[in-house]
Order: sequence, then structure tokens, then C-alpha cells
Amino acid sequence: MYLHTPIITASDAEGAGETFAVTNFDLNNIPKNDKGEVDFKQDFFGKHTNLTVSGQLEGELAAMAFGDIYTFGPTFRAENSNTTRHLAEFWMIEPEMAFYDLNDNMDLAEELLHYVINYALENNKEDIEFLTQRLSEEEKQKPQNERSEMTLLEKLQFCVTNKFERITYTEAIAILKDSNHNKKKKFQYLVNDWGVDLQSEHERYLVEKHFNKPVILTDYPKTLKPFTCVRMMMEKQ
Repeated sequence: MYLHTPIITASDAEGAGETFAVTNFDLNNIPKNDKGEVDFKQDFFGKHTNLTVSGQLEGELAAMAFGDIYTFGPTFRAENSNTTRHLAEFWMIEPEMAFYDLNDNMDLAEELLHYVINYALENNKEDIEFLTQRLSEEEKQKPQNERSEMTLLEKLQFCVTNKFERITYTEAIAILKDSNHNKKKKFQYLVNDWGVDLQSEHERYLVEKHFNKPVILTDYPKTLKPFTCVRMMMEKQ
């Protein structure tokens, strides 16, 4: 079931990103309370509100009523968007399935990606050819060691023709720590101890070098994924 979640909200979901504030205050004359703080009680909603960063929390509530739901809508992040991984605004799909365990979630994610990519390959060939060419031109501007070995089309085909490898964070750390890339200090961020956060270069190594297939990583340390760990423990209770 499709669920339309709020775009204006007082929630930041799981702290997924910096938020864009929403207000009807005159910015040249913002009311303050006795403590000198912004008096949001005088604002339109009577509290601090923002553009949504995720419909996840509302989706979880709906899943307990309807079983299987998904949201698909605009989300906003007030972070530095001058990177390849950050956008100020983007559309995001978020499924929430009641009583799914970790394996069910991984199955769903893999099936979803296979379906969407196959659909695009079959129905949007011209778009993919255009984006493949565009990415190729962008790759030429990067240092040789940062360039991808596959074109966009090859990456998409790579994703749908391989079954996803599933490993734990602990297994990934052991692989990375013992790799020649790490021993020869080819990683910008060396992997020396359990508990470090993985970087893009580590993810690419696992996918493109070690397994040569898409990888799902599970069982992160709770210090790296605190909200998710707490939420999952609450759901189990």
C-alpha cells in the first residue's frame, strides 16, 4: 500500500540529516521568549517545524496497521550538497514491512533493486545511454586511482546479473584489514581496528575487487548506527 507521508513535520526521523526550517515568521522581526530564544509558540504550527528528511517514522506506524507499505516522495537535507552523495532535495522510496526480520529485509532490497534496474534497462535505454556517456566524461576528470572500472551500463548489468553477497561488518573489517590495498597503504583511510566507519573506497573494494558482486553489510557496531540499533531493539520488545 502506498502511503503519502507529511512533507512538513516536526520530526527529523532518525537524525538522518540537517533540516530545512519552515516558518511564517517575519525574518526581520523574529519573536523571542524570556530566555532570548526563538518563541516558536507564536509560529504557525506552535513549534519548530521543518521539511521532511524521511517518511520512515510515519511509515512504521502505518505498517502496523496495513502490514506492507511504502512511501515515495520528496525529502530534503540541509547539508553540503556539493558532493556526489548529497542532494538538497531528492525523491526517496521507503518500504516498511510489518514483522520482517533481517533476512526478509535483505531479500526485499535485492528484489526491489533487480526489478527497478531491469525495468529501466528495458524501457529507458536512451536515458541510460545518455547518463552512461555523461558519467564517462565526469570520470575522466578524476585521478586515475579514483576512476571506476565499469561504465554506468556495466554497473547496472553487474547489479542485476549477480546475487548479492551478504556479510557482517566484522567479516568486512577482517577482509579489508588483511587486503593488499590496506597492507600497501593504497586506502586513503587505513583499516586498523574493529569499530572504524567504512568509507566509499572500502565499499568499492569489497564490491569491485574482493567479491566482484553487490554486497549487503549487516551487524554494524551500535556506536556507528545508534538510532537504528535502539529502534530495532524496541521493535523486538
